[in-house]
Amino acid sequence: MVPNYQVIVIGAGILGLASAYHILNQARGLSLLVIDRFGGPGLGNTARSAAAYRDMFSSPLNRDLSRGSIAFYEQIQETGTHLGLQRIGYLWLLTAQQAQASREVLDSLASAEIEFDILEVERLRQLLPDLRAGDISLGLLGRNCGILNPNLLCRFYEQRVRELGGKFLYGAAVSGFTLDHDGRITGVEAGGQVFSADTVVVAAGAWMNATLALAGLEALVLPRKRQLFAVAAKSGTLHGLIHSPGFNTYGLLPFTILPGGAYLRPATGFFILGYANEDQPPGLEDHPLAEADFFEKRLRPQVERYFPAFEGATPQYSWAGHYADHPPDSLPLVDRVAGAIVVGGDSGSGIMKADSLGRIAAGLYHGREQVELGHGRPFRVKDLALSGRSLAPERLII
Repeated sequence: MVPNYQVIVIGAGILGLASAYHILNQARGLSLLVIDRFGGPGLGNTARSAAAYRDMFSSPLNRDLSRGSIAFYEQIQETGTHLGLQRIGYLWLLTAQQAQASREVLDSLASAEIEFDILEVERLRQLLPDLRAGDISLGLLGRNCGILNPNLLCRFYEQRVRELGGKFLYGAAVSGFTLDHDGRITGVEAGGQVFSADTVVVAAGAWMNATLALAGLEALVLPRKRQLFAVAAKSGTLHGLIHSPGFNTYGLLPFTILPGGAYLRPATGFFILGYANEDQPPGLEDHPLAEADFFEKRLRPQVERYFPAFEGATPQYSWAGHYADHPPDSLPLVDRVAGAIVVGGDSGSGIMKADSLGRIAAGLYHGREQVELGHGRPFRVKDLALSGRSLAPERLII
């Protein structure tokens, strides 16, 4: 007999887990199964991210999505479920040319009541004595921004899904779909089994296109490799840099973005360095690896130019994952395709929008025109649809 579920969610990353949770939370008692190729929750690109969050986006839509998720994550942690969430801020270091080009975006952020401070170079030198300012003209410090632990967040959602009666099938790669005579998806083939479903939710992240291709479908989601490197900061100048007082209540350096696009993310005893190079061609690697040449020739030169303490630094360990890039506008999509619900295209900011996207996916499933996001504001479900879409592209991509 073919096991039947009302909902099957493909992907136990942060988008799939949030979608499963909100679908069940709005209709308890549904039979729901989450399928993932990995052995546990969030082991794909969610675990390979820089695990940071911000509400500083040029797109009002992106700002709403992130603010809703951030508010919910803070509620979770305030009620006793630790997520490793620390509001340490985001610090953009900008050249005069970049500052001028960003003026329109800064005005829109101020109008939207996004919390940020503008730090002049002299103030930056006071806060960061080891900074070699060079061509830096000012600093832009986002306040409602920070870091969290993606594993803890995924475990929260997985536990809630289980409590609501949802089931999980791990270690089962999707190998195909069943379709009706109209080409609508009616089930999933995975792990040598066939499961029928009233609705399939595809939240496969960077594997979105590869997954939909099994049904002869596609979505405009392109995987782009991204690499991260952990440099020890347990002593000396780097230890002093990571513990920079004056920015936040934690006494930590904010998540810092340099003029060339490289960034520094503080962690316990380490800096995590990354760079979303724009010239990286799309491509999906099942087992992506970080490249030593990329660190030495593309990433470290950017960082040591402004922070000489990184000169000659070598990473203790490294890893790589993918952005699920949505090229038309770098904004997420939630829509129906051949009867299935697709959720993705977060373009590198899935964690900070996941809860909002899960609510929108649940709203689409339950036939609602709008949903309430975590910060209490309404959001129209159709705003993330693929058809009739005309949205200003996101300009602040890290």
